Amino acid sequence: MATPAANEPPPPKIASVPPPAKVARHDVAERLPPQRAFLLLRYTLIIATAYLLLVEEGLRLPPVPAMLLVVAALASNVAIASLPPRLTSSPYFGPSIIIGDTLWITAALLLSGRFSAEFFFLYFFILLLAAIGENLWLIALAAVAVCGAYLYVMSVTGAGWSLWTSPSLIRIPFLFTAAAFYGYLVDRTRQERHRAQEADRIKSEFLGTISHELRTPLTVILGYVDLLLEGEFGGLPGEQRTVLGKVQAAGENLHRYLSRLLDVSRLVNRLQSGREAIVCTDFALAGVFSELRYDFPETERVHVLWPSTEGLPRLYTDREKLLTILRNLVENAVKYGGGKPVRVEATVDAGDRLIVRVVDQGIGIAPADLAHVFDPFRRTPGAVETNAQGVGLGLYIVRQFTELLRGTIDIESALGRGTTFTVRLPRLLQRAPAAARRRT
Repeated sequence: MATPAANEPPPPKIASVPPPAKVARHDVAERLPPQRAFLLLRYTLIIATAYLLLVEEGLRLPPVPAMLLVVAALASNVAIASLPPRLTSSPYFGPSIIIGDTLWITAALLLSGRFSAEFFFLYFFILLLAAIGENLWLIALAAVAVCGAYLYVMSVTGAGWSLWTSPSLIRIPFLFTAAAFYGYLVDRTRQERHRAQEADRIKSEFLGTISHELRTPLTVILGYVDLLLEGEFGGLPGEQRTVLGKVQAAGENLHRYLSRLLDVSRLVNRLQSGREAIVCTDFALAGVFSELRYDFPETERVHVLWPSTEGLPRLYTDREKLLTILRNLVENAVKYGGGKPVRVEATVDAGDRLIVRVVDQGIGIAPADLAHVFDPFRRTPGAVETNAQGVGLGLYIVRQFTELLRGTIDIESALGRGTTFTVRLPRLLQRAPAAARRRT
């Protein structure tokens, strides 16, 4: 049996850590999942609405249509519990529930015929408070204040009104429950949007940091490769020179990619912070397409049909942003076009707007993904399967620049049949100087 040396330090003490399973169960027990909290609050609102109708009817059954609305709401809550998380976490889920519940509750109250206009005004005022409230606690406090004021007004103006026999005993809890439920939905939607924006910001900063940190050692490597090829460290056999030439070409390609990634990261930061400026100049569209032709030379995999610019008037807008919009769209079409020709069209419509279409015959986009193609750091499943380079920022920049130039962008696509992007921009973003207008 081996014995430790005299000067060997004693073994470190290991702290007792509870098993992971117990920790997980403990955390779950302490924190209610958002989906379960939503379902419980909505059940409470539905039950409060049903009880309100029952009490207002003198504990008799309300009209059948109102009862059917309550039953349908209960059934919808059961259906929501079985929905996949990707649907319940969608940014459209909360607003859809708010609109739907407001409609069926208002219809049920109207069908009962027991509520005056003042109660509906109070109900919609509670909804307004929930919509504009900063957080759930403030919404709850505002609801308490409104309900207290309602009780006071009823006690002062109500003829023969009694706190213990009035239907307001259930009206107040109903209003407070509505405020809590809608406030929870608004607060959750706001928090999810904030988390998404924060995640995009962190991704952009991380992308810029990594690009910068990788570019620095890569520059050193390329410098030594240049010195080796120039013979600064002695002669090289032909085979080694050939290999170093390939290393140099690959390194320069990677350096260009990292430089562009860093520029894109800085651009995204400026866009998200609202610091991207617009610089308008007078120029001809022919020069823009000439520059794009240089960026996309004809190869076996790249074949772009460029438009004729004859007869097109001059533009007065931000040339660099327009160039970036077109470059990103053409690059996207070439990347996912499957080697088929890409067609670019340019016209000016009767409203003096420049219309540019970029048409490819590639893989296309599924209908479910069309709503997300302009989201930052978002790539469609088909784009990922092609193994094409990209981080999902090209189309995001296209949309941001298009909106900065007061234009619009539309997309039409079908799987396996290609994609068409249509950009519409005002030809004159601002009033051009007199000399520029004379040249037009």
